[in-house]
Amino acid sequence: MKLKKLLFGGLLFTAFSLTALQSNAQAGRFGVNAGVNFSNITGKDAPDAYKLKTGFQAGVTYDIGIADDFVVQPGLSYVQNGAKIDGFDAKVQLNYLQLPITFQYQPELGNGHLLLGVGPYVGLGIGQVKGTGGDLTIKRDWDQAGFKKFDAGGKLLAGYQLSNGVSLNLNANLGLVKLPDTDNPATINNTSFGVTVGYKF
Repeated sequence: MKLKKLLFGGLLFTAFSLTALQSNAQAGRFGVNAGVNFSNITGKDAPDAYKLKTGFQAGVTYDIGIADDFVVQPGLSYVQNGAKIDGFDAKVQLNYLQLPITFQYQPELGNGHLLLGVGPYVGLGIGQVKGTGGDLTIKRDWDQAGFKKFDAGGKLLAGYQLSNGVSLNLNANLGLVKLPDTDNPATINNTSFGVTVGYKF
């Protein structure tokens, strides 16, 4: 609970700061992106059978210029996390709405811009936790499946944006919240990296 309050407090502070910055900043730029997400459930207590699972991610972003070549980029993304269970032909799928805020350096490079970013994210589990194995599919509410709906962590981004607004991006998320919804949760976290194609209007 303290971690949730701290993270939400930090995001609220950042949101208010962005509002203040935007009044003196250059006009913002809206963007969209979509691509593949490779996720796993990792940590010192994670079973060895957990392996990378292929999923989908898509989102919207908004660049707020704060200085030459520097922007703050809040966004909203749909992300399919989870893991493949090796040896059982099974998967666990955890779907989230994520709110990332990255601080990016976007210098000119050739005919476009290099994109380098880092920042926090918070996520909220949506839908149900889905487990699949062979022809069997099981869906459970998050508490019934034993998973917390809340997630948070850090995000890294690197990419290149062409002069026409099209970009190719690599991103990675490292979850810091323990996934099990128990009094003494095991140390297992969401981890993912992905590739997206984006466009800024």
